[in-house]
Amino acid sequence: MEKDIVIIGAGLAGMRCAELLQQAGFETLVLEAADAPGGRVRTDLVDGFRLDRGFQILLTAYPETKAVLSYRALKLRKFIPGALVWYGGRFHRFSDPRREPLRAGRFLFDDVIRFGDKWRVAALAARVNRGDPAMLFHRKDESTHAFLRQFGFSPKMINRFFAPFFGGVFLESELQTSARYFEFLFRMFADGSAAVPAEGMERIPQQMAAKLAPGTLQLNTRVTEVSRRQQRFLVSTDSSGTIEAKQLVFAVAEHALGPLLAGLLPHTRTQARERRLWNRTTTIYYAAPRSPIAGPILALNGEGPDGGPINNLAVMSQVSKRYAPPGQELIAVSIVGVAPGDDATMQALEERVREHAERWFGAEAVEQWRLVGAYPIEHALPLARTTQWESSATRVTDNVYMCSDAQETPSLQGALASGRRAAEAILAQRGA
Repeated sequence: MEKDIVIIGAGLAGMRCAELLQQAGFETLVLEAADAPGGRVRTDLVDGFRLDRGFQILLTAYPETKAVLSYRALKLRKFIPGALVWYGGRFHRFSDPRREPLRAGRFLFDDVIRFGDKWRVAALAARVNRGDPAMLFHRKDESTHAFLRQFGFSPKMINRFFAPFFGGVFLESELQTSARYFEFLFRMFADGSAAVPAEGMERIPQQMAAKLAPGTLQLNTRVTEVSRRQQRFLVSTDSSGTIEAKQLVFAVAEHALGPLLAGLLPHTRTQARERRLWNRTTTIYYAAPRSPIAGPILALNGEGPDGGPINNLAVMSQVSKRYAPPGQELIAVSIVGVAPGDDATMQALEERVREHAERWFGAEAVEQWRLVGAYPIEHALPLARTTQWESSATRVTDNVYMCSDAQETPSLQGALASGRRAAEAILAQRGA
């Protein structure tokens, strides 16, 4: 078999790259080791519950998702802006004054956060909404924590809101992630909504896969070796023999690249690519007869690690009824920085999560929660201490390109943008 271009990996980046190359007339083949496309964006159906593989959301203001996806076909269901923050024995409602003016007015008199911090949130919103979003990535690149301190936010505001809210997005609670990316995300939250497809996040890659020509996507095909023969590449697989390609695109996570690049790059460069740090997370799902919170809103741990392992909690069936069978609720609990590697450690973590939830909702309610799934994810998101907009770092070597969210921002936006840029680089090289 010979193809113009072989793309290894059918995550969002790989499929976006394939779509654009096919539109330009290139014969393209996408090889995926798993049984469905999507990479980390997958949903499992368990006893009538839809379990996303890790708590995930779509920010509707992302420029790339607006360009690529049909939101209407996804039947997006939105979260309420703001959050419930647990501190001092009760939940405090943090509200967006533009969208919930009455609730925001009541929050103005809640002393969980001092008035100066509330004023600075408005100032920050005004700052990030000036100019084109790309301009945010020309600002000083420092940690989010350092930026927030320099902006004047108090430690209380950082620990009680920013750390659990954006720590749940970054999947690291120390806020080491790039302030450029933080400001971009803050703008995305302000300009749009946080949402999920009505039938789970997997509907996103399914929609993208449906755009590809028949036969383009080859599932259950693991690439075992890649080598070069004159002006062609030989891609060896465990189920489809060897495929020849004129050009290659690696659309897999960087920690999985080492064995594949061994025949193409010097050993030292391969090792350097494997040193990127990854953030870990665990999502635990519970079935319950009643929702512990009212409505599609995020609940945050404003007491930090000392308060317990839960970083954030959402009742997914309150966001979309299709996440749970009739008469049941689906609760998603996220723990940041932990991904147990064995059953005993996972069981101990789940017990600690229940104890923490009991302090929030009471032992009687939590006793009725039934465990339906747990997802420890060792390589959840790359740690993005520095980020770029429209990075050009897609070319690995002659006729070999790479795309993934690690190339830009660890997000759906970053994955789609990276896939687009890889396709554009190939088209520019070929003069298409």
